[in-house]
Amino acid sequence: MPPLFTEPGNNLHAPSEIGVDSFQADRSPTHMYRTAPLAGLWSHQKGGFYHDGRFATLLEVVNHYDTQLNLNLSEQDKKDLVEYLSVRLERC
Repeated sequence: MPPLFTEPGNNLHAPSEIGVDSFQADRSPTHMYRTAPLAGLWSHQKGGFYHDGRFATLLEVVNHYDTQLNLNLSEQDKKDLVEYLSVRLERC
């Protein structure tokens, strides 16, 4: 949802929902992860992507969610999503 391009409503998620350990989440008062807005994607360019920079590329993030959420994305779907995110990254 514009202008920040993040999910509407409650954008906090338990580590188990997104398939990662709770190390970073446990440092917050809620013990949850917040969905990062796409408008802030540029801030991850140098340190890796995801909450803690564990993924070096956007494709690695897409592959993680494809597996974790059983999305069954085709290779073309993944390529298109990475391209969309890359364009968003360039505009920020």
